[in-house]
Amino acid sequence: MAPVSSWVPPSLPESSAAATSGLVLLDRWCYIADLPNDTTAESTTNSGLPIKVTFRAVRPPLLSHFCVHCPGLDFHSIGPKIVATDAHLVLLCVPVNPNSTTGASDWDYFVYSPRAQWLDLLPNPDPRCLNDSATALISRQDGGWYAVAALGACKPIFRGHALIRWDFDLHLYRSSSNSKGWRSKRLSLNEFERDNLIPLPIAVNRHKLYHVTGKTITIGGEHGTVAWVDLWRGIFFCDVLKKRPLIQDVPLPVPARANWDRLLRNGDPRFLRDVAISRNKDSIKYVELEFRSPQELDATTTPVSYADWVRNNYSRKSQVIPRGWKSTTWNMAIPVGSSEGWHRDCVVDVKDVSLEPCLSDVMAMLSSKTLQELPVGYPILSMDDDVVYLLSQTMDKLRVMFAIDVRKATLRGLAELDAQKSIFLSNFCTSEICRGT
Repeated sequence: MAPVSSWVPPSLPESSAAATSGLVLLDRWCYIADLPNDTTAESTTNSGLPIKVTFRAVRPPLLSHFCVHCPGLDFHSIGPKIVATDAHLVLLCVPVNPNSTTGASDWDYFVYSPRAQWLDLLPNPDPRCLNDSATALISRQDGGWYAVAALGACKPIFRGHALIRWDFDLHLYRSSSNSKGWRSKRLSLNEFERDNLIPLPIAVNRHKLYHVTGKTITIGGEHGTVAWVDLWRGIFFCDVLKKRPLIQDVPLPVPARANWDRLLRNGDPRFLRDVAISRNKDSIKYVELEFRSPQELDATTTPVSYADWVRNNYSRKSQVIPRGWKSTTWNMAIPVGSSEGWHRDCVVDVKDVSLEPCLSDVMAMLSSKTLQELPVGYPILSMDDDVVYLLSQTMDKLRVMFAIDVRKATLRGLAELDAQKSIFLSNFCTSEICRGT
């Protein structure tokens, strides 16, 4: 792969003045370039080097992106990355040690406001190590102050095969605090709701972690609620700004039948699933892709439910070659009660998806394949409508982002992805950082 510093930012279309809705689809990996505009903000690194950050917005399904300019830093194998966003604020990390990226001291963390054009350098969390997937940014008082919350895992405690407790460290930084430093609190979980709804066979239970955070969502509200999402099994909700925060465990819906074996093989759930919050932050949204097997299963041997499959000594199937797919979306009202709050919303099969007339000619160029024949994965939920974005790669290595309205079963748009960043296929997210700009 070419050095990160050689990535060339894509040109922006003339109509890119920012999406009128304020919602964008973000590329988390930043370009190394000096392209100032009316969002550019400046600061210095911990070592005193000048740094500039610029945001460049386009309408989805095109990818909005960030440019970082920091003379003196060597961005060869890895570059700056967007960790989290909330409202119009952005948390990004910048690698400052060209020889290592494994420790917290190897990164500088900044909070950036494209709207107000400021860039805050945070105190380094070292010796704490922040997991990007488990870190949230919480905007307070319209960006007047903010908090950063990260979940760190400790060793789980078992009794036999049974998990009896799991402790976590909550790492918290408040920009309004007089101490201007990081604080850590111990959180404990001893009620494991997802084991009731999505149990694991004994043969694999001791080798599976109860929770692996794949993404983090800021819900906000009075107590700064954060959702740490394990895309296979469930969500931890926590009011991180409370004096004594507690974890609430809410399972995801039972996996679709075609995905049972994928769960136990611990494949990358981002290929099949996504969770997002609605724009008004009044509901949690969830989507799952299910790929059809080329052969129908024998109805006499097919388990009635996931729980029956686990109880009857699950068996691994040979690898399934996808022949089409369907997606199912769910939603849950906030504040969250229990797993019974999930409600199935939309189910769409690719064979029923129609094309808007203006897209017919574009689709015809994709190796002369229909949408049903193209491989897709890594769904991304929109925050404000019924669109699910899907990534695809054609036989001639063309990488495309599809925008599908799952309620109307319509392909609403598509955009070609930057081939320079092909290795980072799943590092995109939706954001409202353009709202009010």
